[in-house]
Amino acid sequence: MKKYGLTIFALCSALLAGCGGNTNTKPSSTAASDTSSTTTSHKVSPPTNSDKVLNVAVPRSILVKQNSQISQAALNECTLTTQYSDLLKQMAQEKGINVTLVDSPKPTKKGYYFQPTFVQIYSGGNAFIGHRKFTRIHGVLFKNGEKVSEANFGRGSGGGFMGNFKGSCSVLGRTVEANVQDAILWLHSPVNGATFGDIS
Repeated sequence: MKKYGLTIFALCSALLAGCGGNTNTKPSSTAASDTSSTTTSHKVSPPTNSDKVLNVAVPRSILVKQNSQISQAALNECTLTTQYSDLLKQMAQEKGINVTLVDSPKPTKKGYYFQPTFVQIYSGGNAFIGHRKFTRIHGVLFKNGEKVSEANFGRGSGGGFMGNFKGSCSVLGRTVEANVQDAILWLHSPVNGATFGDIS
């Protein structure tokens, strides 16, 4: 009988120990771990520049805003309006942008269209007293016929190395080329209202 009582006591003690052990067990972190792993597995991707222009149409001869800041003599003597487009096509290709020259000065209905306009052409000085040249361009970017962004570009030049041996058109061409380089930079990230170059 004594042995039987000891057996009952032993069984009860074991059961109580098992119940007591559960009261000291920490809550399972499985649910928290699952939530955490779910969150980290869906990381937010960094924003992509969807506005980066890879293909764009440009007028074969860019526009000129007729005003008192445009040197008519420079327009007559130099090929600035077509030089800009030709340089843009050539130099943009090297930077991964495909430029298609079109005859229409108006935006295309499909795709990107870049419309640069000369708003200032200054041709001061000459090879004897030193060149003082400056061109300024206002560029507007259209997408599917709608304006999406615009920027201003301006570059000046004194002719650079051996500038005194260069003609006016050559020095003006240097300013056009610099403006083209800035335009290509802008087309990679066409922020609205951006200003490039020597514009104060």
